[in-house]
Amino acid sequence: MPRSRTIGLVRAADARYGARVSRIAVAIVAVALARTVSGAPADPSAAGPFAVGVTTLTFVDATRGRTLVTEVWYPGEIDGRDVPVRRGRHPFVLLAHGNCGFRTNYEYLTVPLASRGFVVAAPDFPGINQTACDAGQSGDRLAQPARDLRFLRDAFHDPTGPAGAFVPALRPRGTGLVGHSLGGLAVVNAARNDDDMRAVVALAPFATDAQARSFNNLRPRRAVLVAAATGDTTLPPAIWAEPFFSVLPAPSYFVEIMGGSHGGFTDMDGHLAPGELARQETITRRYATAFLEAYLAHHARYRRFLTPSDAAAQTGVELTTRPR
Repeated sequence: MPRSRTIGLVRAADARYGARVSRIAVAIVAVALARTVSGAPADPSAAGPFAVGVTTLTFVDATRGRTLVTEVWYPGEIDGRDVPVRRGRHPFVLLAHGNCGFRTNYEYLTVPLASRGFVVAAPDFPGINQTACDAGQSGDRLAQPARDLRFLRDAFHDPTGPAGAFVPALRPRGTGLVGHSLGGLAVVNAARNDDDMRAVVALAPFATDAQARSFNNLRPRRAVLVAAATGDTTLPPAIWAEPFFSVLPAPSYFVEIMGGSHGGFTDMDGHLAPGELARQETITRRYATAFLEAYLAHHARYRRFLTPSDAAAQTGVELTTRPR
């Protein structure tokens, strides 16, 4: 696949791998420290200036018999659970977990995004989340998660539903998507079938080049960022992410992380040393955030982070760009 690549250095802090609650605490401390700087931080891997609220909402799609327990992170008036949402209109992002995953498994990304002004909602997919897998249950892994995302997009614009308090706080148009593994397939399929979903981040997606080709016929165009780790033995990039990206139309971006793992796109992976996990999360957060700032929040200044000149200052990552 012809690509113009640039390589650079990512320095990750050497953190001790510990309990999930410790990782969440670190993320919240990082958000608080970021607020000591006036304005939004230049580095898209850093946290933003706003307090972060979090709440849990339950949605029922009676037509399909689906109950979606959904975690929501948002810019709050203060930090905390169930606090009021910050005034203003905020861009909306839906996040899809992978097979046997769970909704709160990506807080290295969701908490900082909320601190930058995004509202991020992540459902547990019935039948394919961790609870279902632990119980030996199974569900429709291919079609239902994409339909769940479209249902939630509508639900977050329904003033009479569980998300009614968020309706005045969301921009009326434009939904961003982030999906990992099987969730990557969900966000790809959701974007193919919903004109409102125009900015897609696919992390090690379980998606094919045939699905990518269908993006050529979509109007308005969808912007897509694909990320993969060379150490991923579950969905090796050469078989999955690279062929998928190779036929995507512009604007599209491919972030290839040297080393790393499939689970390294989540908050925890026992196969990686603490520093390696932190490194993969930092790279992912840097490019996913810059992409969503540029293509969903429409902050054009963040496009400079999606260029070969920016990637030349990093290492352990190759960036292929097809901006137009």
